[in-house]
Amino acid sequence: MIRVNLVPRELLDKEVQRQRMTQAAVVGAIGLVIVLFLSAAHWYRATKTEGELAELNKKYDKLAKIVAQVEELEKTANAVKIRLGVINGLLKGRALYPWFMTDLQSTLPPGVWMTSLTTAAKEPNGLTVTIGNATANSSDGVSQWLRNFAASGKFAEPKLSAIAVTDKGDSKEYSFSIGTIYENPRLK
Repeated sequence: MIRVNLVPRELLDKEVQRQRMTQAAVVGAIGLVIVLFLSAAHWYRATKTEGELAELNKKYDKLAKIVAQVEELEKTANAVKIRLGVINGLLKGRALYPWFMTDLQSTLPPGVWMTSLTTAAKEPNGLTVTIGNATANSSDGVSQWLRNFAASGKFAEPKLSAIAVTDKGDSKEYSFSIGTIYENPRLK
């Protein structure tokens, strides 16, 4: 049997065109739904991230305040440590000069005397000593004083200047100067 289509070709083309438009509309609607879904997912993720950022900023602000307080306390603690170090140094050094004078006097032999004495602090627990004018009745007094410095263990590196001898009638006077370093083991 032979079939003959009596529907005009234009109507068939219009029907095919309408069918293709429906298919395109369905595909477009699906595409639009996908775009809307992805946009909603991105919007949700952005909103959630902004909320987390706001929460983290609040925590950061709290921690920044704590860090500022800690830094201030560390500055205060360092200032207190410095003051404590100064106080301890003064307490240790307070007895330095009385001990020094006692130790120096114990080294001084009979017949020897000083007319000038200069000291300068030497870290950590000592003094640089310069005895500018010393006088002795005999050369044995000068040598005995140097031996006493060495024997004491508290005076190091004594340096004797040239000795000037002055004739005083029936006696002689020996003038000299000494430089040394005093270290007190009691302050260590």
